[in-house]
Amino acid sequence: AVSKNVLQAMNQWPGYWTGKNPAFASIGDMIFAYSHPWEKDAWYHYKGGLQMLRDLYAQYNVYCVGVTWWGVESLPSKKPIRKIEDFKGIKIRVPQGMTADLMTKLGASTIILPGGEVYSALERGVVDATDWGTPSMNYRLGFHEVTKYFITVYHSMPDGDFCVNMDEWKKLPDDIKIILEAAVREWAWDSVERVALDDIRAISAMQKKGLTQIIWPEPEWRRIREMAEQIWDEWAAKNPLSKKAIDSQKAWLKELGRL
Repeated sequence: AVSKNVLQAMNQWPGYWTGKNPAFASIGDMIFAYSHPWEKDAWYHYKGGLQMLRDLYAQYNVYCVGVTWWGVESLPSKKPIRKIEDFKGIKIRVPQGMTADLMTKLGASTIILPGGEVYSALERGVVDATDWGTPSMNYRLGFHEVTKYFITVYHSMPDGDFCVNMDEWKKLPDDIKIILEAAVREWAWDSVERVALDDIRAISAMQKKGLTQIIWPEPEWRRIREMAEQIWDEWAAKNPLSKKAIDSQKAWLKELGRL
């Protein structure tokens, strides 16, 4: 719709367009890579990541003004998942892309559902767990009402983006473009802080309601990370831009001491 100027702008996750180009997933959420938004944001703004995303969107007549954040996601579950072996037999809602591949590799059965169907799917037992958002995002959707556990320090830290139709973007005066790009950066970091505060409150509220918080021990996290790295390489092989994005992020992770 934005490409054809039916809508002039959008704010969403780049990975939703993975079916058009796998690089959207490789750029938008390289699973198990980062621990805090600043790490990925620095890659975007100082290591060439944002230009890669802009080049990708430009193929569809869309301009990416900037990226936005919420934080590291949580995994609500009806069953305890404390180690890799616990994923076997678990039915989990996931988006398309690397997350689905990782869950399959871990032994889970993956089901792709739109967000509006997740609560009822958990309630009816269609799925046992869901990949969705941070603890507070999940809490607002009521997932705590139909689950007993939530995993934090989880696998996924996707970014959103704010994009506009390329033709409309070109019509804007340069000063307005600069203002919009600066505003998106401010919006992104306000979201990080606001969601972090909301997450603290949501975790406390869920614990008071009797839900159990699960934090994977470091050795287990490392086991899953090794499997995620295999998926990075699989996605790097999908096309040249996907490889460029993943190789660039791996180099940055080495600088950070996270790889």
